[in-house]
Amino acid sequence: MIKTILLILLGLFFILNGVNHLINSSFYEEYSHKKGLISPKLMVRISGIALIFGGLSLATGYLMTIGIIGLSAFLVIASFTIHQFWKEEGHDKKLLEGMHFAKNMAILTELIYIANS
Repeated sequence: MIKTILLILLGLFFILNGVNHLINSSFYEEYSHKKGLISPKLMVRISGIALIFGGLSLATGYLMTIGIIGLSAFLVIASFTIHQFWKEEGHDKKLLEGMHFAKNMAILTELIYIANS
């Protein structure tokens, strides 16, 4: 029962982030462009849809392995292309990107644990 509730909450986390990517796409596109991402407009929309579908898979348990693979791919790609704290100038930017990178790695670890249980 507790595992189900936690999966639903984790799924909602991803769903809300995906919706945020789509609603605030201009912000994410500009941010992605500054980070040198190829085709920011397309990538932001793809990531928003992937986050929503991955979150739905966790929340419903339907096609969960595929959802976990998609979310894991997103987290790895976002971490190593967008949250490159090691390339940042200035303490605040390094800290902010480092926190996002660490958060993504923690969530990735959680997804791998869920896939193995």
